[in-house]
Amino acid sequence: MDTVLGTGNTLFGYAFVLLIYLSLWLAMRQAMPWFASNFRRSFLVLYVVWSVGIFIGNFLFYLLGIMSFYPWLNNIIHSFLWIGLGLGFLYAISHKRPLWEQMVLFGIYSLVVKFAEQRILGTWEFSRFFFIEGNLAYLIGWSVVDALYPIGAYFVLKIASRFVTGLVVPDLKLR
Repeated sequence: MDTVLGTGNTLFGYAFVLLIYLSLWLAMRQAMPWFASNFRRSFLVLYVVWSVGIFIGNFLFYLLGIMSFYPWLNNIIHSFLWIGLGLGFLYAISHKRPLWEQMVLFGIYSLVVKFAEQRILGTWEFSRFFFIEGNLAYLIGWSVVDALYPIGAYFVLKIASRFVTGLVVPDLKLR
């Protein structure tokens, strides 16, 4: 059961993490309650690509020794709820902002989630980010990677638009 929930974790701890996700989503909605209806198909493409990709990637990165093991339930909710829905929603409401603003938002929200998951579930405990030693470097490093979501989303949508009609492919606004 430790590989599913994580050592010492309970469903109550996971419920608390879900409450954190919900709280952050409510905070995001203060900027814009919902995204434009013409972005729904783009949101769905990003959801599928990012949630499945992150779920598989987290496990592969563990096998490669560059990430700590993510208990399966944590990997599922982090990948499909936080990355897929949460960061997907953040992109849908912020893609018209300058790229630097988007990246700052993604980095901040991601760091909050990593701190919460670490404190509540004991995850994100690895001692280095690639060649930079320290757990804080690990947390900040992966948050910086998450801050690149808007750039990755642009390329995902650009490629997917060749195969899927009706996608909105936002420009990368440098200013």
